[in-house]
Amino acid sequence: INDVTVQCLLRSIVPAAVDVNLSTQAHQGVVYAVQTLMRWFRLAFRRRPYAANEGQGAIDFDVTSASLLRAFFHREGHDHEMVALFTALCRSFNISTRYTVSLDIPYVSKRSASFDHWFGVDVSSSNDTVSQKLSDRTSMRSWCEVFSEASHNTTTASKRTTSSWVHVDILRSIVNQPLEVGRVRGRGAVMPHIVSLDDQLRAVDVSRTYAVDWARTQPLRCNEVWWARQLRVGDSNANPIDVANDKLPLPTSVHGFRNHMQYCLEQHLGMYEWVRPRKPVGVFKGLPVFERCNVHTLQSAHRWLRQGRVVLEAEDPCKYVARRQQHLPPPPSQTSMYANPVPFSVATAVVAANKDNDDEEEEGGDKQLPLYGLWQTDKYISPPVVDGRIPKNEHGNVEAWSQAHLPQGSVHIRLPRAKVVAAQLGVDFAPAMVGWELRNGRNVPVFDGIVVCEDAAEMIEDAHAVLEQDIVEKAIAKHRKEIAKRWAIFVKKLLLRKRLRDEYG
Repeated sequence: INDVTVQCLLRSIVPAAVDVNLSTQAHQGVVYAVQTLMRWFRLAFRRRPYAANEGQGAIDFDVTSASLLRAFFHREGHDHEMVALFTALCRSFNISTRYTVSLDIPYVSKRSASFDHWFGVDVSSSNDTVSQKLSDRTSMRSWCEVFSEASHNTTTASKRTTSSWVHVDILRSIVNQPLEVGRVRGRGAVMPHIVSLDDQLRAVDVSRTYAVDWARTQPLRCNEVWWARQLRVGDSNANPIDVANDKLPLPTSVHGFRNHMQYCLEQHLGMYEWVRPRKPVGVFKGLPVFERCNVHTLQSAHRWLRQGRVVLEAEDPCKYVARRQQHLPPPPSQTSMYANPVPFSVATAVVAANKDNDDEEEEGGDKQLPLYGLWQTDKYISPPVVDGRIPKNEHGNVEAWSQAHLPQGSVHIRLPRAKVVAAQLGVDFAPAMVGWELRNGRNVPVFDGIVVCEDAAEMIEDAHAVLEQDIVEKAIAKHRKEIAKRWAIFVKKLLLRKRLRDEYG
């Protein structure tokens, strides 16, 4: 599209009358110039239908200088080539133009003809049927946009009062009607990703502009953070996707709020969800409506501590939930020795492994578990080591969820016999709890290594190396002794067999 040769060739065949008209009517604006070029372009070039048997049976949607030159000299081209030629023509007149394309993706959750077409599955025996499907599939796949600058003249109806990108459909002679794209695609058509490319090949997501129903389109989009990185827009103002400034209409039913991307009802919130700030944006059948972006996840104080945050003392819980009680097996005295054991259930084990461990982590007689929000917490600062003594919790260990959870001035030693070495040296230590595991239907803590003072770490590592060397040497000596013992038995048996043969022949 940016090829100077293509632009010069297109500019050279523009009639002088059209060129003079554009020069004399420059005050009419960009929209008038585009409409004038569109009328001439429609007469000068013809659309070439897509054919299933073209080339090697596949259609090449790549826009190259060779394909545009071929379309120029033949005065006909496919839809995407016609749009690219018109974009180059507008740029030859110094009109800011973007090439817009819909990145259609196959909907793999349901097998359909579109899915088969995208993955090269031939499900039709008629070339006419395939050609019709290709025509429907490629309908409104690409178009262009022109930039219309702001105008302060409000007396003429054709003048625009704000600067914006205007939709231009050269194939159907439609200007500034972006919602017609979705209607032309057919009923139920959804275009989750639409990208515009300017003359510098900078990509901008304009899906919101052409979405007939954004609430239905947005769930089909990929991860916004990953998508923004692919477009290299990040958090800059170049990204036009701004749902906060573009409010959607409220759903017409209570069920419509359940999975809505922007609005929600309090009755649809989960057990660990909370709305903050509690400022309704509307009312639906007497129920307050909140924005989905204000829904936050609550966690217990121990869960926040595992993430390196501590609940402030002056904060009250947002809500309480019932603790999940563990069903422990009966004591051995109450179980018959002849009774069959309860069969193990995989489903019960999976649920127990994935559930919240706060019931086991926080002991207490209260059956209600308090939950807090992120705004009620602060960064956790671990206590320091004083006089070589490791600060421990009420269970006598240290929860080493991360490096930040270790006491200041301590290190985590992951050696198999570090606990024995520290006890022999008389160094204060604490077992390091690193997680939980499911054992016999219960969640039990997992320990890995010990936490000691930094000053004693090197001494423990050296002593551990000496202990390991001593254990290895003792194992080698024991192994050699066992080998010698077995050889002695073997030799005695050989001598006994020889004596028996000599005496009894």
